[in-house]
Parts: sequence; C-alpha cells; structure tokens
Amino acid sequence: MRLNASQITKNFGHRTIVKNVNLTINPGEVVAIFGPNGAGKTTFIKILATLLRPTSGKLDIEGMDAIADYAQVRNTLGVIVHEHLAYPTLTPFENLKFFGQMYGINDLENRCKTLLAEVGLQRFVHEPLHIFSRGMTQRFMIARALLHHPSILLLDEPFSGLDASAKQFVIDRITQERQDGKSVLITTHNTELGYLVGTRFFFMINGELEEIATKGEIEVEALLHLYEERLIDTTSN
Repeated sequence: MRLNASQITKNFGHRTIVKNVNLTINPGEVVAIFGPNGAGKTTFIKILATLLRPTSGKLDIEGMDAIADYAQVRNTLGVIVHEHLAYPTLTPFENLKFFGQMYGINDLENRCKTLLAEVGLQRFVHEPLHIFSRGMTQRFMIARALLHHPSILLLDEPFSGLDASAKQFVIDRITQERQDGKSVLITTHNTELGYLVGTRFFFMINGELEEIATKGEIEVEALLHLYEERLIDTTSN
C-alpha cells in the first residue's frame, strides 16, 4: 500500500514540532529518516500511525483519509514506537492473542506461536513482558507489529538500545518485509544502520524534512558526512 503525507504540521502550544512535511512511501521501499533526538521524528511517525492527530495537513493511505477514518486504516499499519503498545504483566503469547482477537485473525493461536518462534522468543512465550530485556522487548514488538499482516510498517528508532545480535535480527526482518512488498519507514539517528536497510534517505532536523537521495545515488560515507554537516549548521545558527 502507498502512504502519502501532505503538509503535515504539529504544534504543541506555541512550539511547532513538525513543519509542513511531505512524504510518500511506496510498496517495496524502505524510507529512512535520520535526525537527532528532539528533531520531531517520533511525533511525525505517531501522526503517520494515526496515534496522534496533526494540527494541519493530510494523510492518505490507498485513497483513504487516514486522519478522518483512522479506525479504517489501522489494520493496514504495523507500528513500533517507544511505548510498548502492550500489557507488561501479560506474556507475549497472551498479548498477541489479545490483539489478534481485536483484528479478527484466523487460526490465531498458530499465528501467535509462529511469530514468536520467528522473532526468537519461543523459550519465553509464557514469561511476563516486564522481565524482558530491551532486545527481547524489541523482538516482541516486531511480532506485535507483524501480527495482522500489515502492508505498511512504521518503525521508530528500531535499533535503539539493542545488542549486535538483536540489531542484525531487526536488519534481516526489515529486509525481508521490503522484499515481500511492504512499505517501510524507519526513523533513526544511526546513519550506518539506516543506510544498510534503507532505499531512500531523508534528514529531519528541527521538524523539517529534507529528501537527500536514493541508495543508488549516494555512498554511506557521503551520507554520513552530509548529515554531520547539517547538524553542525543547525547548532551554529
């Protein structure tokens, strides 16, 4: 599915956090947005996920008005944000089963077991989420995001706080979902990992989104150098 955001703006009081942002995400691509903490990335991705209403702008998903009809489009979205969107006292299996019932998923128990095995949590199926490490929680959140076979994945800082093994798992999963024709957006401040999985690159700084290049148009060293320059320019102004 295709997602199109047009002139998205979000104000909190007198502060503008996201400024007139335009973005299209097409099936089979991974859009990577790089930006420092506080740049507006999380706010923007929550708007795309219909978890936060913009102050102004339009959000279209395959011809549907995702702002007015958010309940109709949420089943097309798989989301990872900083909040867990799950119940910490429940096990991963109990959480997936609960959300799966909301989505009306067929053969739900097998779907839950299969996903938890795919993300490497089969030994922890009956342990409560609140004892999970950061990496284990991230693996569960991937299973939660994929549970209902979404067409669009919105992943906010998916590599944050992970060890090398967990990072590689996330890289492999994003690559697989892209190859399966999903539309994927990630936000990250890790330029190297974002370049590795991404196909099209943007910078978000002070709430403004700037399109940079596709992977075929820029090498990772040049992207990193350009990003560092943008950050220096921002702090010096």
